[in-house]
Amino acid sequence: MDINKIWKEGEWPTEARQIIEGIKNFPDNSEIILLLRHSQRNEPKDFDINADLNLTPQGRKIAKIFGENLPKNKLIHLYHSKADRCRDTAEEIFNGFTEIGGEAVLKGNLLPLYRIGISIEFFMEENKKYNILEIFNRWSAGLYSPELWSPLIPYSQKAAELMWAKTRDTSESVLDIHVTHDLHLLALRFGWFGLPPSKEWINYLGGFAFSFKDDKILLFDSNKLTTVEVPYWWKKS
Repeated sequence: MDINKIWKEGEWPTEARQIIEGIKNFPDNSEIILLLRHSQRNEPKDFDINADLNLTPQGRKIAKIFGENLPKNKLIHLYHSKADRCRDTAEEIFNGFTEIGGEAVLKGNLLPLYRIGISIEFFMEENKKYNILEIFNRWSAGLYSPELWSPLIPYSQKAAELMWAKTRDTSESVLDIHVTHDLHLLALRFGWFGLPPSKEWINYLGGFAFSFKDDKILLFDSNKLTTVEVPYWWKKS
């Protein structure tokens, strides 16, 4: 297995390569927040709570190469879901970045990257009836009882309180990386920027990055850098 060839030419790391290039387009000294899906995992045939969902050997190596290609002038903070595949992704990114002489800090678990207000049992039952995009649409439309699944907007705003303020209060050129899951990425992209999902899932090591600039947000998403409005609820915070 030529891991460097997979990184440079493989299909599944395409979004990861795009993110590496996209980060370079932010203004110098930007404080950037990057939300990232974990690296390649073992794929079970059926949705099974007991399935082995840990990273593949290839997933580990590509996550490390991802770290090796991050901008060395950034101080990197790494947060992750408590799931092993997210923790291991963060650790491999850390290993790759520090090996090239970069400065990074493993910050550990962050609750919104794992907890999304739903029980795994209820999600498993819904997953038997709907695909991930259909489940997301039903959730965002408010079709689930709050007793079964907390509403999307309060979840998104609480997540922002924990993630956004960390960069707002720093004067350093920081890159905060949050390693999470595809459903969480769909939810926060929609809840923060009003962008509905255009596909059922986000590839391994795919995601989006953004930075605050004056009274706007610079957003790198779907391989392009755009400007979006700061939500009113954040302006008041």
